[in-house]
Amino acid sequence: MLITFLVLLCLIALFWLWLFLSPAHRENFSHQLNPDSMDDAAIKALPPVAVMVPARNEATMLPLTMPTICSQDYPDLSCILIDDQSEDDSVNVIATLRSAHTNLIVIHGVERPKGWMGKCWALKQAADVAMSDGRDKLLLFTDADIVYHPLAVKTAVKFLLANKYDAVSLIPRCTFGEQVEAIGLAGFISVLANLFPLGWANDPKKKTFALAAGGFILIRKEAYLAIGGHDAVKHQIIEDMNLAKLLKQNDFKIHTRFTQDLITTRMYEGFADMWEGLTKNAYAGMEYRPERFWVGLLVGLLFNVMPPFYLLWSIWWIAHSVNAYSIIALIAGAIMNLCMIAIHARTVRFMRLPLWHSLLMPVSAAMYLLISISSAFQHYYRGGNAWKGRRYEREMVEVIATGTKATNEA
Repeated sequence: MLITFLVLLCLIALFWLWLFLSPAHRENFSHQLNPDSMDDAAIKALPPVAVMVPARNEATMLPLTMPTICSQDYPDLSCILIDDQSEDDSVNVIATLRSAHTNLIVIHGVERPKGWMGKCWALKQAADVAMSDGRDKLLLFTDADIVYHPLAVKTAVKFLLANKYDAVSLIPRCTFGEQVEAIGLAGFISVLANLFPLGWANDPKKKTFALAAGGFILIRKEAYLAIGGHDAVKHQIIEDMNLAKLLKQNDFKIHTRFTQDLITTRMYEGFADMWEGLTKNAYAGMEYRPERFWVGLLVGLLFNVMPPFYLLWSIWWIAHSVNAYSIIALIAGAIMNLCMIAIHARTVRFMRLPLWHSLLMPVSAAMYLLISISSAFQHYYRGGNAWKGRRYEREMVEVIATGTKATNEA
């Protein structure tokens, strides 16, 4: 039994050492796209861009974000804001914004057809309006909580054109109003970067690895139409990742990068909002498959939550008995914890958090495991996960896992 446990510790240590040394993972934060990344002379002609912003109950965020989007330093930019049947004061806020920005087009969303997720349906309506004039343009899908640098669109467009990409996605730097948001989301970003390293996500040969952030997806109109647009992912809660998969599987070139300054976001406002938002996505990210849930839960516990306890146990053991086994346990415990801290430090530096946050990866992982348990529980026993006043019913979202026809509306 002891030998088996020591083998497990060594495997966990080797895993973290591989993550730390892997070129694909080291690329996550080493090549960021920032406002000074592109020379104005690199691209002579900039194509028109249509920015699409879905908004549901975002009355507090829209006055902070929409002016930064509408006022971009870009020659031909239209902004399409779709009010997704908001129940707050969004109507009045949007009316004020429309009077202040001449390039802002407002759509009031209609009832979703059966089988559509809310955000997908909102973006589908916005995209139809954006493409209705028949012009050859770039489509930019974003979120209502994204704050834009004045050069965000111009920088991304130049980057796409200069490298002949079909789509470019940017992962924003998160800002926080409460400490719990920083702890939870920093760990979430680290896990995401570990599961989908940019070195693989940006490799066109690795069709099974794709990554995009729904807060900023810039895509050529022809590529969007070729993969079927949002019609092709209408059942998906995590529509951004699935759009990226479709692009790669259809041989389109998509490139994803982190950025500290081009776009920023406060994703959630407090613990309750963060819990609900991450709960919506957690079980969906496992494609509603119980086997993935249980394996993920076990791996997350053994590899992410327990390492500090392994180290403490090995220190206690070697203090009481110095032998080959206790030395191996101590070395393995030290390696896995040091590598975990070093890897999480990359995320912490990117988010401009105090360096001591690098020690909190196990805390973040434990929080996310609890969120995953809550997500699966709500899916099976509470009628589905909820977000912004809507509940995504089990019978519908399981279309993702079974491929069968949806029976209920989300």
